[in-house]
Amino acid sequence: MAQRNNWIGLAAAAALALCTAPLSSIASAHAVARDGASSADSATDQPPYEQVDSFLIWKRPYSWQPVDDKTVIVWSTPFDAYLVALAFPSHDMKFVQAIGVSSSGPRVYAKFDAITIRGFRYPSNSIYRLSREEARNLTERHKTGNS
Repeated sequence: MAQRNNWIGLAAAAALALCTAPLSSIASAHAVARDGASSADSATDQPPYEQVDSFLIWKRPYSWQPVDDKTVIVWSTPFDAYLVALAFPSHDMKFVQAIGVSSSGPRVYAKFDAITIRGFRYPSNSIYRLSREEARNLTERHKTGNS
């Protein structure tokens, strides 16, 4: 009986760890944005990013910047930045020169389309709209963190 309770406890701990793992990269990106935000912005209790179902992209991304192994900032135009959370990590992202965005039309949908890195397809879990300042803060934090 005691061994069965140990297995149940171990299974519950493993399930909890697996459920919170995908949220860690987005949570760290939110924390970076909060650190870079002004005190007036931090007074509100709203999340720092607006989650969207899709974004418009024409031929290819204007630019992109990795945040970590599971998140990437994709600029669809010079003025529109989106934080894309990947379904699983891409350890090659920081070494590649270009990425691809798969879509069946001019829109990229969360949980349907994917980011292509070195021929491998990484499905998107969620997409967040960023302001230019939020994207710049995340990009600067990424550059100083790797130096």
